[in-house]
Amino acid sequence: MTELFSTILLRVTLAGAASAVALRIAGGGTMREVVKLAAGLLMLLALLQPLRGADRYNWTSEIGAAQTDIDAIEQQNIQTTMSTLAATIADTAEQRAAVEGFDCSVHVEMAKGADGLLQIGRLTVYYSARDAERLPALQQLLAQECGVPADRQELIRR
Repeated sequence: MTELFSTILLRVTLAGAASAVALRIAGGGTMREVVKLAAGLLMLLALLQPLRGADRYNWTSEIGAAQTDIDAIEQQNIQTTMSTLAATIADTAEQRAAVEGFDCSVHVEMAKGADGLLQIGRLTVYYSARDAERLPALQQLLAQECGVPADRQELIRR
């Protein structure tokens, strides 16, 4: 692709230089108008002739490379979205638990569901020793707030 553009640029530059010399020599009058017409046609030829060979250019490799870049950007966007969403859910769950008197920190792992949409895959909750006897209440709170059943919650004592 870059080779094609550099060829076009080189040919147009050379045609422009040749046209400028021809116009300088032509002087004025009718001859100048004929030289202007010829210069314009030369510019068109310099621009369009390299494009005629563009069918031999391997466009599929360029398109494939562009698609690979697009896929990589899309994957990076998904990862960024997942981590941002996970951090927001974790902060909200921690704040809600603090309101209920629990001293805990929450780590959220995101996953794609069967339908391709993002969902909470697993919660890891680090709780303090004083909340050990209230774990069922904490699990129920997290299930209500995050929609994650107790079997996808991992409780770890700090």
